[in-house]
This record gives sequence, C-alpha cells and structure tokens, in this order.
Amino acid sequence: MKKISIIGLGLMGGSIGLALKARGLSWVVHGFARREETRQEAIRRGMVDEAYGDIQKAVRDADLVVFCTPILTIPDLARQIWTALKQGALVTDVGSTKSYLAQTISACQEEWGGACFIGSHPIAGSEQQGLDAARADLYEGAMTVITPEKKTMDSKPLALLQEFWKSLGSAVSIMSPDQHDAMMARTSHLPHVLASILALTVGRDASDATVGAYCGTGFRDTTRVAEGAPDVWHDIVVTNAAALEMELEACEQVLRAMKEAITKKEFERVRDLLAQGREARIRLLAS
Repeated sequence: MKKISIIGLGLMGGSIGLALKARGLSWVVHGFARREETRQEAIRRGMVDEAYGDIQKAVRDADLVVFCTPILTIPDLARQIWTALKQGALVTDVGSTKSYLAQTISACQEEWGGACFIGSHPIAGSEQQGLDAARADLYEGAMTVITPEKKTMDSKPLALLQEFWKSLGSAVSIMSPDQHDAMMARTSHLPHVLASILALTVGRDASDATVGAYCGTGFRDTTRVAEGAPDVWHDIVVTNAAALEMELEACEQVLRAMKEAITKKEFERVRDLLAQGREARIRLLAS
C-alpha cells in the first residue's frame, strides 16, 4: 500500500485526505501540523491515519509528499525533510505560483538522494480556510495544473502525479512554471486583488453598517474571494508580482476607458463596454 504525507492540514491538505478516504483509494495517509489540536481533529475526522508534529517523522517512507502550506514557507520545509525522504519519493505542492518554487526547490533537490519535485496547482478552493472548511469533493471536476521542468518532462514521476490528481476526480493540464504563473495572474490573482480593492472602496469609511445594508448579491458575488486568507495571498503576490503587475496595467486601461466614457457622457460607448464585458464572461465560462 502506498503512503502519502500531507504537509499542512488546512482546507487543501485536509480535503486531499478526505478525498482519498471517500474514494477508497489505497493510500496510508500521514499528516503534519504544528498544533496538537489540528492533528487530533484531523484524525477524528478521518482525514489522516496518523498525524505528526515532527515533519521528518511525517514524511519518512512516504511515496508522495504534498506541501499544503503558504508558498513562502515551502522552501524551508523542503530543506527540513530531505534527509528523511526515501529513494524515489515524489514531492509536490498545491500552491498558486510555480516559478518561485521551481527555482528555490531545485537549488536543494540535488541533496534529496533521488527524490523528485514536480509542482502542482489544483484550481480549487474556497475563501474559507482551515480544517473545518475541508471537504471530500473539493477536487472533483477541478482542473489541476502540473508544472514539470525539462528534466521531469515525460518522466515516470510526472505520469504518477497525473494519475494521483485524476484519482481525486481532477482533470489535469501540463504547463511550464512560467506559463502557469502568467495564466494564473490573469485568471485568479487579478480577480482576487480586484475583489479586495472593490471591498476596500465600498467600505472606505466608518459607515460600513449603513452602507452594508444596501450591499446585495452583486457586491457579494464580486467580492466573495476577498475573504481569502491574507497570509496565503500575500505569498502569492510576492511570488508572482511581475505577472500580476502586467494584468493590473491591462485592467487600468479598461477602467480608464470606462471612466473617460462616463466623464464625457459617451453613454453609447459605456453600453458597448458593458456588452463586451458580458460577452467576454459568457465566452470564458463556456470554455
């Protein structure tokens, strides 16, 4: 029976454990969490078979290790586990940026004694965080992007990683780390930052209670992701700043066009921009 070690038992890591158990897959599931309460709750909910506060014990003899922690914490955790990894172990993550990890983990990978790192990003999640938000169907129907480097392209570990995510109900796409980060800046990181900006703008003064009474489903729908964990999103912005900056510049151009049309009372132009936005959303979601 294969063994998986999940590093970080929050929404993403806890959902992996629940999905493996719900689907009856033949994995022994070990987890790592710093807090004793988290470890006990993960065992109680059936997410893991065993949980550890010692990361080296958690990964010992693991066939697959999955980092489910904020991105900037992963390189240090990777350095902590290399002496405990068995020959041929496969290491991955669920982070939303990939180039940073490819660069930093490659620097220490030669010391891993035959273990292999390939990045993963399941495009699934919630603005809710923590163990309580984990669910067994989180990855069903989701797209998982796997980001091998040249040395791991067309490799056995890559094939195994594809099969793992498919076993959780996910579709799989292959991209380079740089391609992934450019795409996610456009489709994920920009929307999150804009949701935060919108929430800040609407709630910009001390009259939140009064203004909030008039915030309907439009506000809720467009700002939902702004409730995401700031620590997680801080790391995403830090590690994908250049690509995100390009997307913000593209957004500024559209915003300026709308503002100019309103200022000049060119309301047919406003209608055109609104129609273009409607058509773009329909087109994007249809694909």
